[in-house]
Amino acid sequence: MRGDISMTVTIDDQPCEAHSTYSWSGGGCVLTLSTVLPERAFAAELISTYVGHTDTPTIATHLMLGPVGQPAAIATAEHAHEDLGPVESARDCATDHAPQLIELLDAAGRQVTGQLDELSVTELERSG
Repeated sequence: MRGDISMTVTIDDQPCEAHSTYSWSGGGCVLTLSTVLPERAFAAELISTYVGHTDTPTIATHLMLGPVGQPAAIATAEHAHEDLGPVESARDCATDHAPQLIELLDAAGRQVTGQLDELSVTELERSG
């Protein structure tokens, strides 16, 4: 199952075009969230994948492509399933993804804010 998530992003106090999607696989044990900033000056993409099950920790992988002039980077983190898990807490995964984008762009010297649309996150929860 796939869908869109609405996210409002500003960079250096200017609205920035952003496209965010989600997809489920592995019987709901794998959730991938992707946000693309297509504007030429920023051109970046963050792909976050959350893999977990009620009997295992959740592994989160964040792949950052861009922004322009920055090398690609990948980071992983392990979370206790009760703290973050794709099976029961897709909302928490979405609210983990957005700050990852902000942190990575802040590190590139930009002032970034991001806000997920509540209706989109509710739809994500229902689809899982």
